[in-house]
Amino acid sequence: MDIAVHRERIVPIYSRVSPVVSHLIYADDLLVLLRPSMRGMRELAAVMEEFGQLSGLRLNRDKSKVYFSNSCTLKEERALELGVEKGDLPVKYLGVPLSVNYAKDRDCQSLVDFAQRRVEGWQAAGLSFGGRIELVRSVISAIALFWLQSIMVPLATIRKIEGICAKFIWHGGIHAISWEQLCRPRKEGGVGLRSLVSVREAAGIKLAWRFLQGDSLWSAWMTSRYLRGRNFWVCEIDNNYSVSFKHILRNRPVLRTAMRRRMREGGETDLWLDPWISGQSLLEILGPQRDGVAYRGLTCRHIIRGGVWRPEEYRFTAPLGEEIRRVRITPTALSDVWIWAPPGRSEGAGEFRFSSCYDLVRPHFDDRGVRLCLGEGACQEDATVCIQTGAGPVAY
Repeated sequence: MDIAVHRERIVPIYSRVSPVVSHLIYADDLLVLLRPSMRGMRELAAVMEEFGQLSGLRLNRDKSKVYFSNSCTLKEERALELGVEKGDLPVKYLGVPLSVNYAKDRDCQSLVDFAQRRVEGWQAAGLSFGGRIELVRSVISAIALFWLQSIMVPLATIRKIEGICAKFIWHGGIHAISWEQLCRPRKEGGVGLRSLVSVREAAGIKLAWRFLQGDSLWSAWMTSRYLRGRNFWVCEIDNNYSVSFKHILRNRPVLRTAMRRRMREGGETDLWLDPWISGQSLLEILGPQRDGVAYRGLTCRHIIRGGVWRPEEYRFTAPLGEEIRRVRITPTALSDVWIWAPPGRSEGAGEFRFSSCYDLVRPHFDDRGVRLCLGEGACQEDATVCIQTGAGPVAY
């Protein structure tokens, strides 16, 4: 495919500032992105035929479809030229709906249907309270987590799934304990389920984290498409930005509290705008400066000499100079990087941990209110569960 693009047999979809993306492949799923000219359709069909002759792997036309933008004309003719059926968006790709727009509640109905089918199959099994909790955690919550880390699932869909889970847990009867209370950790009086609303928020932060790492084609494309040389931390949200990029920008306050800058040579860290000093930037600490224009484009390398901070060269105050010196420098030829270091957790290798991200955004409670007394077999289907509430113990 790359050779075909290089020889201009196929013209991919691209803009003047973004990387060229002609195709995406995962296992045996191939997604080709190209301009829908008649010649392009013929050339793509020829490339697929050549690939089949060389590898012995033939294109299954019955399982393949072509999707067009709304502005494209002669869609049926172009699909006929390619030799595959025309499809309509959204389409399921790698298990989740793929669309050019924000996913709507109806687009995610299959996730709701999945949860409903599962609980209907479990209801006849005579499961204990502990067994029902474990199935919700290990099956429905796990599938929902995959969706939430792949697309922006609407809140309406999440509420439906949580309602299905709550109804299943309480056998369709009175909910002795609210869903919000069940989603607390055990030490805070819950059963350790995860709130899907908080999972959705944590998934958005993970997306922003991946964007800042800058080590993927997606990150490079988003950077060139939306930032265009502007600093991520001070870029204002534009109405023309995609929903996902707006979501990334709105998560910046949380990222500031959960990340630290691992300083090496300092050449990739903006001295004035990046929040490299305990989650704050120099602009935030000192405020707008009269000669602030002179600082634009400066990096932390300008106040590092021989692997040591030299803040006095820019006449920073003594307290600020001490704060700067507390930022550890690791002399190496590698680039500066953001590391994951949420409050109250050891820095470790600085790799992102979804569990700590979820703990960062979920509601926190005192160790009181609902209490669950579990026997030794609490995780087994025959577990006996005693829920202690303000009104007294209730056994399930």
